[in-house]
Amino acid sequence: MQIDSRLAAFQATLNVFSASPTLLEGDMDDFRSRPEQTDHPSDVWFTVRDENGQQLLNTTAPRGARLPAFLGRGDPVIFTEGRSYTSDLIWAPVTNQWAVTLSVPVRVPAVTGKVRFALTTGVPAAYFRKPLEDVPQGWIAAINDREGKILARSTAHDQSVGKPMARSGWEITKDVPPGQGGLWQDVYTLEGTKVVGAYHRMASTGWLIGVSALPEVYEAPRRNIIGIGLTLLWMALLLALALASLMGQRITKAINVLQAKAAAMRDMKVIDVSRTSLDEVNTVAAIMRNTAQILRKRQDQQTILIQELNHRVKNTLATIQAISRMTIRNSHDMAAFEQAFSARLLALSSTHNLLTESAWSGVELRELLTKELEPFRGGPHLLLSGPAVTLTSKVAIALGMAIHEMATNATKHGAFRAGGGSVRISWSVSDGNLTLKWQERCGHPIVPPSRQGFGSRLIRQTIVRELQGTVDMIYNNNGLQATFTIHLSVDDNIKDQAEAGVDMEPV
Repeated sequence: MQIDSRLAAFQATLNVFSASPTLLEGDMDDFRSRPEQTDHPSDVWFTVRDENGQQLLNTTAPRGARLPAFLGRGDPVIFTEGRSYTSDLIWAPVTNQWAVTLSVPVRVPAVTGKVRFALTTGVPAAYFRKPLEDVPQGWIAAINDREGKILARSTAHDQSVGKPMARSGWEITKDVPPGQGGLWQDVYTLEGTKVVGAYHRMASTGWLIGVSALPEVYEAPRRNIIGIGLTLLWMALLLALALASLMGQRITKAINVLQAKAAAMRDMKVIDVSRTSLDEVNTVAAIMRNTAQILRKRQDQQTILIQELNHRVKNTLATIQAISRMTIRNSHDMAAFEQAFSARLLALSSTHNLLTESAWSGVELRELLTKELEPFRGGPHLLLSGPAVTLTSKVAIALGMAIHEMATNATKHGAFRAGGGSVRISWSVSDGNLTLKWQERCGHPIVPPSRQGFGSRLIRQTIVRELQGTVDMIYNNNGLQATFTIHLSVDDNIKDQAEAGVDMEPV
């Protein structure tokens, strides 16, 4: 469901940030700029605390401000067990709002070391109201934390958040284990209205999702039946008695239909039952059937998304490890390493942001080039020309890294080094192959390199080895000209991609 997907996205961001070299070195002033350069929601903030609870960084506080210390309920999980932790609803004292926090351990050195810090992102409770905006009229949906406090509500959200859920609902659900749910009746809302509905406790966080129908939904068939019975009684008592018996059967059948539908919706199953003679019941049954289909589909999508996310996180960490290893080999000192590694990490992050916005369904080539070249567009003239081309995630990640290295090389030696230079990037597609040309025009002569640097090795690694393409570089007197040929039908296989990123060696 959408809530798990949103939480998984924040978790992935924290995992990437937890491997930042500046964070591992304890340089909080430098690390503070990393979250500021990402596309996370503006009302989300980040904190770093040590094992004593002292805040070392809070992105909502000004630089240099004195930060408070506090011990969190999830600290034993983070610092002792070394696992991630998602909080219940809390009142954030710095931002003065209701929120939940997601925390990951930061090990120094990375992966194998001791947990030194807790890296946390704070998410306002209002952020979880959005998935509830599509709840139909006559229904109420709510998200409650593990202690029964209301985290988000489809109606009267601002007045309800932070309050305990209805007492009758809490008594029914307080002992329900994660991953299970059921039906409730004779439950009253915070406003005192009697409702019926269903509930489910999330396996990932232990939060409770409740959906309830107001009387205007479940009592409508009963009111129509009573009206018909009174009319018939006015016409003839004998006929009314006969019809009452018939209506009783109809009601029983209709209730059985709704019970079957409710049980199916609880178990996220889709079943077909015969139509009843009551249009209202048929309408409600159809809604419940459609809801069960949607829930089942979302559950399947969630399972696939989590599996895919695990593979992509593994692949991303393997790629970062390879880039770090190769950057160290080609850096003269830590300052040069930090600058080069941070730039490459941000280039990889930019491509991941584009893929996340499209749910990893693909990236438009022009959009990818614009995003990767944005930090280099300070002065030289840049021209992009070519048809619309959608790249798979594997092609987008590899090509994005290659374009970043081309731009970095142009900044050091080529068209981006001084004013007056220009770069033209053009591309075409033929027989399923993408041909991309990079052509520089410089105001100074170009000297071909005497040896192959890391950038050239990375370009050949990504284009030739990972994408089975070709690379042709020509150093003219007035600038570098490179031609990349890539098969657009390269299998977007996560395992293959992860394995290819582990050993980034010269081609």
